Amino acid sequence: MKFDVIKNKKTVHSYNRSSNIELLRIVSMFLVLLIHYIPSRTLPTSATLIDNPFGTLFNLELRSISFVCVNCFILISGYFGIHWKLKSFSNLLFQILFWSIVCPIIVLILVGSFNIGNIMTHLYGNIFSRWFVESYIGLYMIAPMINKFIEKSTNRELGVFILVFYLFSTIFGYLGKAGDFNEGMSVISLMGLYLIGAYLRKNQDGIFSYSKYIYLGIYFLAGFVMVGIAALALKVGITVSPYGYLNPIIIVESAALFLFFKKLDIGSIPWINWIATSAFAVYLIHTDCVISPYYQSMCKYIESHYSLSFLYALIFMVGVFIVSVLADKVRIWVYKYTVQRWLKL
Repeated sequence: MKFDVIKNKKTVHSYNRSSNIELLRIVSMFLVLLIHYIPSRTLPTSATLIDNPFGTLFNLELRSISFVCVNCFILISGYFGIHWKLKSFSNLLFQILFWSIVCPIIVLILVGSFNIGNIMTHLYGNIFSRWFVESYIGLYMIAPMINKFIEKSTNRELGVFILVFYLFSTIFGYLGKAGDFNEGMSVISLMGLYLIGAYLRKNQDGIFSYSKYIYLGIYFLAGFVMVGIAALALKVGITVSPYGYLNPIIIVESAALFLFFKKLDIGSIPWINWIATSAFAVYLIHTDCVISPYYQSMCKYIESHYSLSFLYALIFMVGVFIVSVLADKVRIWVYKYTVQRWLKL
């Protein structure tokens, strides 16, 4: 997906030349694989903290590292701005529909239970049962209105609004578990991240002008703080996990990781950009309602059969990422010679 940068009401260069941000897109999608692998590992409890403190702290650290995945992906969209174009919107919808149809067909053919009724059921599930798909489409639909607000606001006004928004989000969404926020898995939550991304674009001074290593340090420090909070909670018998997309510490951690990659000076690297154009397919394929059980089963198999399970899991996730990216190149070719040609985009 390619969106244009919106700045001062003018469309400027496309972000696809910024390999540092494209690298973050790749990392974010790999962290999505990681966060969906984590449930296959031993659930941290007060008992595991006593019996296996290192293993428990490591599992908590994996959560700290990976919980920024969705946040960073939306920060990228907010930083560059979702600018309405028929080509980009049709490409987004085609990508979602293509894998929602193709993945179940491939799996059902391989397992020998191909049935048109099953295909329709899986199609429905893929479109309406994945929170990020519906929330991201919703964000895309209201982006023009949000962009108008961003353009009209001063840096101070936008900053104050974000602070008020996250005060409300923390109290009612993170602590109060309000249904409208759905623990960060909702359009309103993505909107907040989108605004932060826009603010990071508009404001380049002050705390946003430090060395990239400062931001990397903040990212790891925030992660360690989350591990400490989670471990302390387990120690005193609190079973509710402090991890969540709305946790203000994780929001800060996500922004710090974004700023680290923003500060990277690696120029334009074609192979990074080439991979990043298909990064979203990694999510669409491995969370497909037919493929997801196989992904989870493989993660559990690795955990139960290998002593160095995390190493083997990393190899497995890299494999899933590579296969998904290569498969999406076929999807891009199909889109180019069907929808793009028909609509004369």
